[in-house]
Amino acid sequence: MSTATKDTKIPTILKIWIGLYRSSPKIYLPGTDIDIVFSLRSAFVLSSLRIIFRHVLYYFGWDQSSDTIFASACLTSICHSSLLLPGLLAMLLSQKYVPSAKLQDSPQWYQEAMHALLGFCTGYMIYDSFMGYVVEAWQPGVGPVLSGDDWMFLGHHILTTLYMTSSRWVKAGHISAMALMYNGEFSAPIMNVHFVLEKAMEQDCYKGATWLPTLFTYNEQVFSLLYIICRVLVSPFVIGHVTYDLLIRGRKNVPLWLSICWMPMCWGVQFGSIPWIYTCIDTLKNGPLMNGVGAHGEL
Repeated sequence: MSTATKDTKIPTILKIWIGLYRSSPKIYLPGTDIDIVFSLRSAFVLSSLRIIFRHVLYYFGWDQSSDTIFASACLTSICHSSLLLPGLLAMLLSQKYVPSAKLQDSPQWYQEAMHALLGFCTGYMIYDSFMGYVVEAWQPGVGPVLSGDDWMFLGHHILTTLYMTSSRWVKAGHISAMALMYNGEFSAPIMNVHFVLEKAMEQDCYKGATWLPTLFTYNEQVFSLLYIICRVLVSPFVIGHVTYDLLIRGRKNVPLWLSICWMPMCWGVQFGSIPWIYTCIDTLKNGPLMNGVGAHGEL
């Protein structure tokens, strides 16, 4: 079969990712084929976006406070999720869904697309850790000052990076990483829109925007519904199937010790989302989608 014929089977969105990955210089982790340059370039682009968004918000009248810094981070997260989700969906639909599958059993274009998407997500973890928990948390003469929540998110970034990198290292289990990422990121764009709207309502430049509280309320309702669907109706089954496949069926592909190490990462996010689930349920119960009463409580 010709290369041209093979290329026609590649989803268009993945051709873009593959092209970006191929065009990037390569520096590999010793003893692996895991390139670090693509992740570092992604981190640089995302960091630049965060700074640009911050100054755009300043231009539109936002004050120079931590709320504006937070909103710029949310806008960058929207870009990350919106770029990542279509690629992940194309990957999950293009091959047989086996969470513990070997990478070598897939076509070369699929392998390159996987490295691009996981490398991009790794770049996001690097960027957000550096910008959010070093640069923006830095206090002169003291260094970065982090809260308990900051340490929790930083731990999430480190563990997620280890999951993605180790699956690329053993060349198996990458589908489990992508499935968990897709489910976890699905509600991220609308969640970050919610955060931006929440911070916008506190800005003096939007005090006269009577439409903003209404937009916030209905966005909050849609986000709460979507989050409950993802975390209550979908996520337990996705994680449960990934767990079964890795620990029972996939032992010949993924070392058992590594699968066991992945389990806290799989289930930790699910259990960590329980407080949010209750908050979203309360938001829906008190909101216009359920009883026609506006919901103005914070999420």
